[in-house]
Amino acid sequence: MVEKKTNASREERNRQNDEVKRWVETRKGIQDTVRKLMDEMDRQQEIREAENKKVRDLKVIREEKTKAMQAIRNELFEHIDGNRIEQRSKTRGVASVKKEMYELELKHQTGQITDKKFNERAQELRRLKKEAEEHKNSDSDGPSEIRDRLKIAEAEQDSAHSDVDAAAVIAQSAHDLMHEIRTEVSRLKDEHSDAHRKVEKFRRVADKHHKKFLVGMRCMQSIDGILNSSTDDVGSGDDSSSVEARDLMDLLMSGETLGLEDLMAFQRNN
Repeated sequence: MVEKKTNASREERNRQNDEVKRWVETRKGIQDTVRKLMDEMDRQQEIREAENKKVRDLKVIREEKTKAMQAIRNELFEHIDGNRIEQRSKTRGVASVKKEMYELELKHQTGQITDKKFNERAQELRRLKKEAEEHKNSDSDGPSEIRDRLKIAEAEQDSAHSDVDAAAVIAQSAHDLMHEIRTEVSRLKDEHSDAHRKVEKFRRVADKHHKKFLVGMRCMQSIDGILNSSTDDVGSGDDSSSVEARDLMDLLMSGETLGLEDLMAFQRNN
């Protein structure tokens, strides 16, 4: 009976220790994963900070490009407005010339002017009309030199704006990834706590069965000692522990089952 209980305690201890090992490995795996995630979060934080600094620097450049573009644009508008006013004082407008051409044709049709005067004035009006149209087209676009500079400035401003947006996207992506990592780390920490509780639980149970196993082994050793001792040695013993040992032996030999307290008492006295 003692041997059976001892073997059962050993087997149960081993099963519980296997559970301890399994949950220790699980806990270690979670720790390794958390460590890697924390390293990655540190890396993403460095990226975010670097890109945020880059955004600030690029915004300064973009502001400079924007001011340069606006200055050239203002220069162009001022030139167009000034040139338009100047040309208006020197040349007639297209509408004014067209109006006179209409009136001239009407006079010619009604015989108020001769063909010669009509042709001379019509030719002059056509020249004025062409000149007015050329000035109008020139005024609407401004000088080509200024327009070329404005085109370059606009391209540089667009490029600077794109650089700011690109850096901001990277910084935001790093920030979002850090948030996801924090969420995952929080979840893994809960799993780690659960695994740790399982380790402690199975370890306590394993320790309990290990103690039972040790008691059983000592009892078996004591029983072997009693069985191997001579009859004279057993009979000559007057102390109470020997009497108790013989009583327990009698119970075992008769097929009785000993409880844990009996076994521990037996082990203490032997």
